[in-house]
Amino acid sequence: MRKVIPFVWFLCFCYFSMEAQETITFKADLVKKELEHVATDDLKANQFYDLKLLGVNTAFVAVVVTTTDYSLTSSTPGLLKSLLLKIPDSGILGFISQESDAPKYGLIYAQSMEHVKKLDSLTERANALYEVSNDNAEFRTLDMVKGIQKKAQLHLRELNQVFNTTADILQPKKVDYDVLRSNVAQSYHYIQSAKHYYKTLLENSDLSIDSSVANELILYSSNLEVLSEAIDLETSLRYFDFLVGATEMKNYEQFPELLKASKDVMEAKITLINTFTNDTIFTKKIDFFTKKGGFKFDFSTGFFYNNLNEKSYYLESQDDGRNRILEENGSNFDIAIGALAHLSYQFKAGLRGGLNAGAAVSPLDGITRYLFGAGVLIGREQLIGINAGASLARLDVLSNSVESENGNLYVPAEITSVPTYKKSKWGIYVGLTYNLTRERKK
Repeated sequence: MRKVIPFVWFLCFCYFSMEAQETITFKADLVKKELEHVATDDLKANQFYDLKLLGVNTAFVAVVVTTTDYSLTSSTPGLLKSLLLKIPDSGILGFISQESDAPKYGLIYAQSMEHVKKLDSLTERANALYEVSNDNAEFRTLDMVKGIQKKAQLHLRELNQVFNTTADILQPKKVDYDVLRSNVAQSYHYIQSAKHYYKTLLENSDLSIDSSVANELILYSSNLEVLSEAIDLETSLRYFDFLVGATEMKNYEQFPELLKASKDVMEAKITLINTFTNDTIFTKKIDFFTKKGGFKFDFSTGFFYNNLNEKSYYLESQDDGRNRILEENGSNFDIAIGALAHLSYQFKAGLRGGLNAGAAVSPLDGITRYLFGAGVLIGREQLIGINAGASLARLDVLSNSVESENGNLYVPAEITSVPTYKKSKWGIYVGLTYNLTRERKK
């Protein structure tokens, strides 16, 4: 029994060690204005990581961190567009028909105004707390620190009610800062989408509406245009992060469960601000790539070696009244330029492998080769592909009317050109491709 107890303790220790929250730690050098020992380790997908920043005094240094998840996408190469189905775009107009009446248009405007009020409420509370904390920037006493912390917590609880529109008088003791921060971003995006929605309606010449509705749309569009110019997503999120940071005053800053990569790459923007002068000390952007598995879809272009080449022939007259068919001297391979579509499995951030298909055109004969194979893609944001597989092309081959004798080919003397016909032929290909223009999309 005594031997079993230590073993159980050991298992429990290992379990809780594996379950412990992982922390990514940086050290700020305010003199050099840089972050030391920045490691851009890959992140596990959909797992929260704490962000800890050493070397700062939050009594007078505010740390603002904004994270954005991006998907890496590549545009369809022109050669492949004719081979792929076109997918129609969808937008905010998708759920409103051209017969919609004015009240439905006005509903979106009314919702936009509610989101404007929410962001204004955030701005007012952040400015109020900044004025108080700036007056007591050194926080010489513990009471000063606790006073700012309590005010920040109160503002965040109030904002939680504002953004979640909850009528519950009993406010929760703990506010989910991640959810609330997401609500701030959603309010901004709703306003921007509404602005583009009304602008699109007015620019759509096919939309038939009466003059009263048109006047309301112009009013909605102009008001949203003015309001959206005064609203900035980065500023709103910075105000929110300031309120969260003010709830704790230490000689370091830690953001629990801030980093969570759910797409291909997550960009973390770390800004240090001197609250005495309200000046930015420095800003650092760090990319964290996701080491998540799963299937990915990409395009690449490049060069392809293949053994499908169209042979050329000429006729040589014989004494027996026939013409002998002879092959022109030429290469037995071809180099083509084309593109591939890849369906691959991502093993880690910089390596994936899978199937591909595409097409390539030879500059030598102008014939299209269709490619089917497999390969690997190497790289994080820019990709290099090594591919191999089968190639298919329609080539001219000798007609069945050609006579074969002792390994030689003949046609009657009256035939003055080599008879051929088109035939699909299979071969092999090896390709080196690349994609250096992948874009980040939210």
